[in-house]
Amino acid sequence: MKRICVIGLGTVGFPTAVYIKRHGFDVWGYDVKPINSKFLNQTTTNWNDIPKNIDVYVICVNTGLDTSENIDIGNIYDACEKISKSNPNALISIESTVPVGTCRNITEKFGFTYVVHCPHRFWRENPKKYGVKQLRVLGAINNKALKKGLEFYRRLKIPIHVAPKIEIAELCKIAENTYRFVQIAFAEELKMLCDELNLDFEEVRKACNTKWNIEILEARNGIGGECLPKDTKYSLITAENLGLSLDIVKAAIKADEKYKMWIRGIVCER
Repeated sequence: MKRICVIGLGTVGFPTAVYIKRHGFDVWGYDVKPINSKFLNQTTTNWNDIPKNIDVYVICVNTGLDTSENIDIGNIYDACEKISKSNPNALISIESTVPVGTCRNITEKFGFTYVVHCPHRFWRENPKKYGVKQLRVLGAINNKALKKGLEFYRRLKIPIHVAPKIEIAELCKIAENTYRFVQIAFAEELKMLCDELNLDFEEVRKACNTKWNIEILEARNGIGGECLPKDTKYSLITAENLGLSLDIVKAAIKADEKYKMWIRGIVCER
């Protein structure tokens, strides 16, 4: 296990590739956009430049929603199709966020043997503490893949919680960000309540958080970024496809939208 290819060199993929390289691996990086960096000297936009004898492919491409608000993971399938034509017997680690069932579907569609899912938990605001190296969840398509996956991540000194099924790892990433969304939405509503009562939200929050099982989060300028809104929508779509309704999640989305309007009103008044 010497030659690694990181596919997708964005917010997560680039630091992942640099981290792997610093642990002694021969790292290649592939992205549709050119990347010039002194930290990575083997990057390309041409897939044919990537050697055929890659041992591990780490997929860090973007996933999201299309214009109709449907889950769009076309980038994942594009990457896997390329891998299937190069070295389908390599270990494939999907770190991108994907809907439940994606990894198993990919394994069957492309005839892969070694597929694992180790979703990233990268936080760009504090990459030192919450970067590539932190406790991660890993699920595998089979025991052989699990063994290879654990060998790879242990060599990277990344602590791993093993999920007994790969679908658990898939749902885990979506659920944890959805949970965070709901927590923040509650904090936002509490902040509006405090304002109506002419009370300092931070003082109320501080008082509440003295209780051992309470941790009310900050209420900033509304929930933004990519991961939380996207993964929350993933949760809703997954539930709807099963005929379920995540009412708390829907309420949290509405609460955040209302809070953003409230914030804009305060800014305008000032």
